[in-house]
Formats: sequence, structure tokens, C-alpha cells
Amino acid sequence: MSEPKTINAPDVKFSSTVFPTEEDAALWESLSPEEQRAIIARDEEVGFRSGIAPKESLTARLARVR
Repeated sequence: MSEPKTINAPDVKFSSTVFPTEEDAALWESLSPEEQRAIIARDEEVGFRSGIAPKESLTARLARVR
């Protein structure tokens, strides 16, 4: 079995976290498909390493984040 090709994610930071700004959308579109996949993989890994989400009800979570 061959090893997957590793592509380093460019040091790109997006300003938006939910809905992309026009600038973020333009930045994303300027990246190659390989760079986009590398950024997705990098950000997923950060999420996986952040640990287990706290056990709380939906009501409690909404109250906490609001």
C-alpha cells in the first residue's frame, strides 16, 4: 500500500468562523485544490485533538455560548 502524499497546509488564517466574508471566499478560491484539502485536514485534526465535548444539554450549551 502506498503512503498518501503529504501536503503542508499554507499558513492561512480566515477571519470568519461561520459565514465567509468576501475576502475569505476570495482567499479560499485562490488556493489550489491540494492546499484546500490540506487546510481542511489541518483544521479537522485541530478539532479531533481538542478533546471530547462537555456533556451538557442543548439548553445549557445555548445559555453558555450566548
